[in-house]
Amino acid sequence: MKTKLLKPFLVGLLLQPILISAQVSTKLAQNYPPHIVFKIEDIVSKVNLSEDIQIKIAKKLFTKDSLVNLSLKKGESISKLKPYYLADKAILKPILSAEEYDTFEYETEKDNRFLVALQFKNILKLKDNQIAIIRKQKDDLYTKPKETKKETINFYNNSLSEVLSKEQYNSLLQIIYKDQSVADAKKDWERIKQLKLVSSEKNDEEYNKIENYHSIKNGLLDIDSERYDKKKLEKLDNEIVLQEPPILIRANILSAGTFKDNVFSSIIKYEKEIKLTEVQIDTILEKYKELELIRFENEERDLTSKLPLKEPSQYDNIIKILSPEQIDKWLANKNKNQATKVALKNWKKLEMEGLTKNLNKDAVVLDFTNYQIRFLIADEKARMYNTSEYAFYKRDIEQKKPELLKKLDAIAKDKSKGITTKNGLTW
Repeated sequence: MKTKLLKPFLVGLLLQPILISAQVSTKLAQNYPPHIVFKIEDIVSKVNLSEDIQIKIAKKLFTKDSLVNLSLKKGESISKLKPYYLADKAILKPILSAEEYDTFEYETEKDNRFLVALQFKNILKLKDNQIAIIRKQKDDLYTKPKETKKETINFYNNSLSEVLSKEQYNSLLQIIYKDQSVADAKKDWERIKQLKLVSSEKNDEEYNKIENYHSIKNGLLDIDSERYDKKKLEKLDNEIVLQEPPILIRANILSAGTFKDNVFSSIIKYEKEIKLTEVQIDTILEKYKELELIRFENEERDLTSKLPLKEPSQYDNIIKILSPEQIDKWLANKNKNQATKVALKNWKKLEMEGLTKNLNKDAVVLDFTNYQIRFLIADEKARMYNTSEYAFYKRDIEQKKPELLKKLDAIAKDKSKGITTKNGLTW
């Protein structure tokens, strides 16, 4: 089956952090005033520079410092000192190599998507002509009037999408959201560990799947760009969630997170009570994804007037995966809350009819609940197996309905006849 889902370009986003290990040259520290040493220290904290380059920058700064001091002696305003104490790109650009200058600017302005592309050019596998164009785009940005964050990001995206291949562009977005993806993955991983869903030997493998999923999701949604309206964002989110790793789907079901409510998720919800094996869990999660993928495809086909895909029989799969005893336990747990609601509703009807005198509410509600659970199980098994045996079984359960419920049925039937008679007379 064909889907539109993105495939990861950076597997697990194995991006190595940029290590800045350079220190201020001892020779420079011994021969220049402290404020220039501190300035160089700030620069080498962002980009690794040799001693020769550090001294070249120091000389430029010292010359500028001398000119400023001279201006002050002539009585010029002290405000002229301010640009000196800022990162002076005019001094650095002629001295640093293009790559060193890219790194310096990136460390100074990590939100600049042109600089992100240049900094990770090896991972993105940029060609020389792409690098040259992106550097020009970056320089052009500085000549534009200041815009809002959304406008600036749109300028980045529009410009870069014209230069990069689709694969490179998707990868760039994954890099941009790397920190967010790691944070999201760690949050999910803590929940998974609390639920004790993974063994130690599978830790790295499963964690990488989760981080990779968030990388795809965050890159595609690109929330910072505000490029999608609410409806489109919701559609994309529904599409991406189909790529959730099985272990994350399982964790979401068990911790009341976000998941699709179908028969397979209802089985996982009671996996402990049913005593599912690991093989059964894996199979059920696979069927869960298969079903939701088909449903998503069918929604897409509705928009294009294509015939819907046929959904697999959920009951056939359940019968093949679970034992009869497990099916009974699943249905009992699945229908317990609904049975209790119906039982309490019927108790209310007894109160309205004045039939609760000398009755123990807890005992009656329990009796009603037990009957309702048996009935709901029989009803679903009759549909599941679709045989005369289970049809008779359902009928047998109905015949053993508690007497108080039969009395309510009779009252409801009499009221219905009265309404019909009244309507006939009115006519």
